[in-house]
Amino acid sequence: MKKSKVFSMLVASAVVTSALAAGTAGAAADKKPAKPAATKQTAAKFKVINSGLTVDGENAVLRAIEVNGTKLYSVRDLADALGAGLKLDNGSVVLNDLYGYHNVTIKPNIKSLQVDGASQEFTVAPKLQDGNIYVELGPTLDALGAESVSGGGVYKMKRLEGSFTAPIFDEQSNLLVTKEDGEVPQVFKINTSLGTPSQVFNSNEGAANAVVSPDHKLGAFTDENGQLFVYDLGTGHVNPVGSDTSVKTDLTWSADGKKLYFIQGDKQEKISYITLDSGKITEVLADKVENKSDLQVTNDDKKIAYFVNVTGVAKNDADSTEDSLTIDYTGAGAQLYSLDLVTKGAKPVQLTKGTDNKLLPSFLSDGSLVYISADPDGKDVNSVLKSISADGSKTTDLVADIDVNFDLVTKEGKLLVAGIKADGSSQLFEVANGAKTELYSSPEGITEVAVSKDGKIAVISGGKVVMVQGGKGTELTK
Repeated sequence: MKKSKVFSMLVASAVVTSALAAGTAGAAADKKPAKPAATKQTAAKFKVINSGLTVDGENAVLRAIEVNGTKLYSVRDLADALGAGLKLDNGSVVLNDLYGYHNVTIKPNIKSLQVDGASQEFTVAPKLQDGNIYVELGPTLDALGAESVSGGGVYKMKRLEGSFTAPIFDEQSNLLVTKEDGEVPQVFKINTSLGTPSQVFNSNEGAANAVVSPDHKLGAFTDENGQLFVYDLGTGHVNPVGSDTSVKTDLTWSADGKKLYFIQGDKQEKISYITLDSGKITEVLADKVENKSDLQVTNDDKKIAYFVNVTGVAKNDADSTEDSLTIDYTGAGAQLYSLDLVTKGAKPVQLTKGTDNKLLPSFLSDGSLVYISADPDGKDVNSVLKSISADGSKTTDLVADIDVNFDLVTKEGKLLVAGIKADGSSQLFEVANGAKTELYSSPEGITEVAVSKDGKIAVISGGKVVMVQGGKGTELTK
């Protein structure tokens, strides 16, 4: 908040009066003629300059002086820029951060500052000049729970630090991420606008791997016993769904958010769905083919797709001796299948036959699919994003000029792809009609992408959470 000129004069008057009293008392003790403190103040005149800072993305101009090579900033201007409270208390300046967490006391010409009752140190003591106290930026920001970053940027709140994963947006476009490098994974509701503090949202380990519903209201996960849970992304409340404890993997929401599809069984041999309001489980496919994964459902709930992961075939002689045991990997690998859910008696259709490694299948709006294809022998440098027609008759390379490592189809049908370019940097772009539009580029790898209902984009890059807007990224964690 802005302080009036009268208030500034009162601050200056009180501090100077205090300095005068201290100087007089010291002189009397030494039995030397006292020199007015004002004379010293005048002698230590510094040139005032305007210095720019970016605070939570907004530009601010602060008065500053330079003392022995160190820039000191007007504490009043800094408080205004940070939204901090400022008041005078017995010759000291007292600051309170925007959220009421920290209390900081600063005195002119004294290197020590009091932070929440404990002493900390400035490198250069604060200076009083023309009714303004000037302070070092770094220690003051740290005391107020703020953070400075390279390039003259400042965050009003210190960012979370650690390695993060699993970004999802709730209905209000708040971002939830999982901090995975602690004793247990924790879900944080993170500060996307750099205007509110981040906070622990959920400490349930299962919630760290939740799958978000199409309306962004709920997350779904299972525990180690196979029990299904949903939790409210607004409140964090967790509730069980049904009582079945069979193994459930690859949870996938129906478009209307009323059902959850999943691969079921100890050997991932079945595909089923559960109706949320009743907890009833309905089998979709029970063909006894094992090792299904990566379940996908079309937006109209008329078709599903999944991988079958074929393992090597063991062979040995008639006596089954250990020395004769061999494993044939000729037919091993992941193959993509689809199943019509509308036509009664429909059987799974195998869409691929190649031995390439296949990852991250997704339906496009026209019913075709995309997936990442990688050379199992590592001969081809790049993993390629391929598209395959709904009947499997035609396969096309959509993106082959970078090493693709992530793809995502949004609810609106937009295809987002991330990969590594030849120079080692990572790129996120949108693919439409065969053309790529770059959204963000980073020197670090992009491993995950999330999109909110209103189109906000968050990525995980180098373990950090980055908000992407206008081709630029804002690192929300460090």
